[in-house]
Amino acid sequence: MAINLSFVKPKHSLQVASHKKNLRDSIIKKVQEIDQYENLKFDNQLLIFLCTCIENSVEIKTDKKALALDIFNHIFELSQDDKHIIGNAIDFLCDNGMVKKINTITKWSRITSDWVSRHL
Repeated sequence: MAINLSFVKPKHSLQVASHKKNLRDSIIKKVQEIDQYENLKFDNQLLIFLCTCIENSVEIKTDKKALALDIFNHIFELSQDDKHIIGNAIDFLCDNGMVKKINTITKWSRITSDWVSRHL
C-alpha cells in the first residue's frame, strides 16, 4: 500500500528550501536547452539571463547573488577564483541596471500567450 502525503505541505524554512530547489532546477534546465552552453562559462549574456530569471522568479527573501552562484556552480563546477570572478560580474551587472525586473502585465501576458500556444 502506497502512502499518500500530498496533503502535507512544507511551511516556512522548508517551503523556502523547496522553492529554491525548484527554481534552481528550472533555471538549470532552461540554460541546458541552449546549444553549446558549456562554452558560455564567462559569457555576460548568459549571466544576465540567469540573473534576470532569478530576479523575476524569487518571491521570498533570499540572497539572490548566492543563488546565482549556486546555479552557476551546478552548471559549470566553478573553482574559488571563478566564483570570485562571477560574483564580481553579478555585482557589476546589478549595480549598472543590466538585470531588470519584468513588470507584472508583461509577465502575465507572456504566460497567457505561452499557455494558449501550448493548448492550441
